[in-house]
Amino acid sequence: MTEAFDYEDMHYLVDRLTPTQVRRLRLLVTQDEELSQAAAAALPPRPDEERPVSAGLLALIGAVNGPEDLAERHDDYIRERMRERFGDQT
Repeated sequence: MTEAFDYEDMHYLVDRLTPTQVRRLRLLVTQDEELSQAAAAALPPRPDEERPVSAGLLALIGAVNGPEDLAERHDDYIRERMRERFGDQT
């Protein structure tokens, strides 16, 4: 029964930590020999860790060819192409 209490206590504690304290706790866990094994299996990879990029994503990125502001103005570009193909419907 104490394991259940320990588990609940840890959840309560972690929920109340500041982001800086959480980063410090994660660092301490990853540096501990026993805890780091459990953490490696349970924790998602950190955003700053190097992860390989899939070949499919690289192919998609290479396939996108357009103006520099395409992401910001994609709706405008689509409307313009629709007007060119089908005329102004408004």
